[in-house]
Amino acid sequence: MGKSKKRILCKGKNQCFEMEMTREQAVERVFDELCQNPASIAAKKIITLFGLKAEELSEKGVNYEILRALDNII
Repeated sequence: MGKSKKRILCKGKNQCFEMEMTREQAVERVFDELCQNPASIAAKKIITLFGLKAEELSEKGVNYEILRALDNII
């Protein structure tokens, strides 16, 4: 299979999984995830993906203890 066909097939296959998320939505989602489970892997992935800072999360309302636990990620 040629490079062009391979790119077209991969683009179509991965297009259904694309999700657009703003930074504000990411902060809200992390806050919700951390309130439910402070050791949430999904929240950690979003934090590293967007490069969220402790200030942003504390402004949203995340507890200080949770932020300290996530110190190695933030």
